[in-house]
Amino acid sequence: MNKLLTLGAILLFSIWAYGQTTQKSKPAPAAAKQEAPKKDPPTLGFNQIKGVSPIIDSDALIEEGKLEKELPGNQFVHDKRAMHEAALMNEFVEGFKNSKECNGITFYLRTDKKPDFTVQISVMGHDDSKFSEQSWTWILGYPADPSPADKSGHGMGGMGSQSTAKLTARDVCMTVWDDVDPNHFKKPGGKIE
Repeated sequence: MNKLLTLGAILLFSIWAYGQTTQKSKPAPAAAKQEAPKKDPPTLGFNQIKGVSPIIDSDALIEEGKLEKELPGNQFVHDKRAMHEAALMNEFVEGFKNSKECNGITFYLRTDKKPDFTVQISVMGHDDSKFSEQSWTWILGYPADPSPADKSGHGMGGMGSQSTAKLTARDVCMTVWDDVDPNHFKKPGGKIE
């Protein structure tokens, strides 16, 4: 099981790193985060890497690979994974809504808006009964090209693993608040757009 969790974390990190390297980025001084606190509440959204789901169902991905070999050219091979990943995205959004640590953070579901932070998640143990519980491995990142007014957002904001969507949302939001305001000043009422 540890080998699979490690493999999942490596896969997730590789996908995240690929997305970061395919976008232009310029390193910013570490002190820039501390000097210019944001006036607006922080925003969060799923990582948008072309051809990669923002939440990966690792079990379904492995099963999909086997089915592609057994049933080459079958148009329905990818359907199970797509449905599971949509359900996992919904679980995460519900966890975000129900986590008090996310109060004050705006979550962008729409891809036309550029968030301050992005999250990429890999879920193991969702379909496979070999695992005693699920493992939600997440990586929090910054968009590669922040607006000209804010050049502080570059690189990886954090990484972690939890057993449920709600705990994952809580950890992601706590990490966002740590990056935005080390004093954890939380404004009431997060929202989803």
